[in-house]
Amino acid sequence: MKRIALIIALVCTFVTLFSMAASSAVELPLRVVVNGSKLEFPDEQPFIDENGRTQTPARFIGEALGATVTWDGNEKKAIFSLAGTTLVLYIGKKEYDVNGVKKQMDTEALLLGGRTFVPARYVAEALGATVDWDASIRTVYIITKGKPTPTPPAQGGTVKYYDGVAFNDVTDVDAYGRITVEKSKEFLLNFTKYLSFVKENGKYYIVCDYPEKPEGYEWNLIIRIFNKDGSPRGYTPLTHVPGNQIPREGFFKKEAIGISNVNNIDFFNISISLNHPKTGNTGLLNIVYTLGGGEKWCEFVPESGLYKNESYTNTFDFNKMFQWK
Repeated sequence: MKRIALIIALVCTFVTLFSMAASSAVELPLRVVVNGSKLEFPDEQPFIDENGRTQTPARFIGEALGATVTWDGNEKKAIFSLAGTTLVLYIGKKEYDVNGVKKQMDTEALLLGGRTFVPARYVAEALGATVDWDASIRTVYIITKGKPTPTPPAQGGTVKYYDGVAFNDVTDVDAYGRITVEKSKEFLLNFTKYLSFVKENGKYYIVCDYPEKPEGYEWNLIIRIFNKDGSPRGYTPLTHVPGNQIPREGFFKKEAIGISNVNNIDFFNISISLNHPKTGNTGLLNIVYTLGGGEKWCEFVPESGLYKNESYTNTFDFNKMFQWK
């Protein structure tokens, strides 16, 4: 029954959002982009180690660069072979070999959960690729040898910052005048820093200080709280239910009506989108959180089927947003 309720909540959210014409830090997920394409990791995800280096599963980064990757379990070393270049990294050692020549790096390969992790920059550069790091969106860009740097879809434009998110009014807009999918993800994840559910003096509040957004766009926030008896209570900018309407901008601190004991709550469903009154949006961020250690997820759902959903469940700090106890 709980799963059915969750599905109903999501369906209601999509119908509401896509029929329209229009305090806690959440880190952007770490991404690796090779020749313009985001590298997908099906299980273990990349991370930044204590030396500030991006560690990625060895096989996936190696094969994305065009190399053959082998593992020597006896000597605990990963071997990458590409176009006459042989790179060898040793687990737990800063020393590595390129065509038999000993070199040193400032970190080391790791063996975690049965998966070999290697520093992306050292692997890529040893195999002839160029590497760039954009700290603002936690993204490693790798261009392999012989591949031209991808040309932006448009040139020029003006860059402005909106509560830390850079936005170019030309290159960050798609052919339909909407904010691009990748830039939408940044804005929506940044939004979650400004929304929380807090308890003060025995009362339960929803607190939101809307972050800045590009001119001409508007936030749409939908909050649904489902009780264990199946009854929902929704907070949206469009509702006509007395006491349940929330603004689209500025600051609000709204007492949650009819909630005196969180043990009666089953789960929360939060949906956030950044809409343009004329062109709509390219997707929404959907968050589900079940009290008592049940189901939870945070996922970007694109408006177009040409793009894949992207999950942030493993990096999202649910406890910082949901503080009702």
